[in-house]
Amino acid sequence: SSILAQAAAQATSAQARFAHVRPGSLVTRAHLHRVPRPGKPAPIADSNPFGRLASSSMAGRPWWSWLFIAFFKSMMRIIVYLKTFVVPNDPKRCWHLFEALHSTPSDSARRRQLCLLGDSDVAHWRGDLPAPEAVDVGVVGADMRDIAGYAARFVEKYAPEAVILTGGENDFLESRAPADILTYLKVAIAAIPSGTRIVYLGTKPEPVTGIFAAGYLEYDRLAREFIETTPNVIYVNNEKDMQAEFLYRWDGLHLSKQGYDLLNCKVNALLRPGLSLADARRLAM
Repeated sequence: SSILAQAAAQATSAQARFAHVRPGSLVTRAHLHRVPRPGKPAPIADSNPFGRLASSSMAGRPWWSWLFIAFFKSMMRIIVYLKTFVVPNDPKRCWHLFEALHSTPSDSARRRQLCLLGDSDVAHWRGDLPAPEAVDVGVVGADMRDIAGYAARFVEKYAPEAVILTGGENDFLESRAPADILTYLKVAIAAIPSGTRIVYLGTKPEPVTGIFAAGYLEYDRLAREFIETTPNVIYVNNEKDMQAEFLYRWDGLHLSKQGYDLLNCKVNALLRPGLSLADARRLAM
């Protein structure tokens, strides 16, 4: 199909770039520096974007970024209390925020495309999407309950040809148990036609969310076990190969340009036309 073909345009080069990385192993700066461009032994900075991005990140984070991350981590329990008992997400408000996207004459909803549905990971993906015609439907701060509540309308509005689904991390800020988050994930997936390929991105080990590490692992395990029983969903394991700090912005929470480039490599490889569900699942782990 046209959109899967567009997504696959980068898949061959993505697989070549990551052929030296054992599935599930940690992708580090050293890995990115070793990536060659087939047939062109040019300097790494000119041969592929990963070389440039890895080089530019060598200086590390500025001191104020580390200071912010340390402060954010020290405040996490207070943030959880506030999000749980004082200012929890309003599902109706989030629904309207989702609906407001791509709803103007200058930015109308495009149907039958590769669509991304989720939280800030999708909202900040804008401008660097995995395919030229891909559509981003993401709301900053949305949790899995919000995403599940909008999923049916998402299908009606966009009729997606394939879906990149993210979410679940913000739920931990509201003290939601992994099993409860999984319940909402099931609702979201059930709203998408079973003939539509879904790539679900597992949680990421962000520098500021170490307090949730055990919960992330438990939720990922539950999500993976459930997805293995579905006929159209691929679970993408981000636990090991998204640990490098340069994959995250100054706040230690949201993905950097390097982080999104890594996700784009994963997504485009998994959406390659002709790739079986079984092979895609093995690659995604």
